[in-house]
Amino acid sequence: MEFSFTKKKIILNNKVVNRLDEFVLTFTSVLDRMKINYVIVSGYVAIVFGRSRATEDIDIIAEPFGKKKFEEFWSGLEKEFDCINAPNAAQAYDDYISQNIALRFFEKGGKPIPNIEFKFPKNTLDERTLKDRVELLLDGKQLFVSPIEIQIAFKLFLGSEKDFEDARHLYKVFAEEISLAELKSYAKLLKVEEKLGLAGVKNG
Repeated sequence: MEFSFTKKKIILNNKVVNRLDEFVLTFTSVLDRMKINYVIVSGYVAIVFGRSRATEDIDIIAEPFGKKKFEEFWSGLEKEFDCINAPNAAQAYDDYISQNIALRFFEKGGKPIPNIEFKFPKNTLDERTLKDRVELLLDGKQLFVSPIEIQIAFKLFLGSEKDFEDARHLYKVFAEEISLAELKSYAKLLKVEEKLGLAGVKNG
């Protein structure tokens, strides 16, 4: 995989945009149009950087916004997406998103997998991930993803074999670019310092 890397921007070169990428880009285009800041976290981050596996959901954290704007956001999604949780914007906002419960959206007329898991920040790590998000240019199209250091540490925190493999893949791809000090700091925050070796970090 060819890419250029800075702390705030990653450019993927010669990446074939697949159906999953298009699904994600279609959803985030609505967020972009409405000027809603967001960050993609969890499994898709490993997948977009070359990890070969399927995923059931794409996790997106967005900056909090009110009911009126949410209704506009819902209206923008309706042509392309259905919501698993709720039939209308009012119920989705009142019963789910305003209560810090994620909403799930899938391709209209399609199967419910894969789906977008859409939520507001639930804790300080979510807020930091959103604040420090990294721009990703994918075939010239813009996405925003979690900082790689946070992503690796969080995958170690989740702790399944799939998550460990995601962490190993990301570290293998970005070992020469990321900040080891930041990775260790996030690992300490999440109390997974002893697991850094599982991601391939030497002397972790």
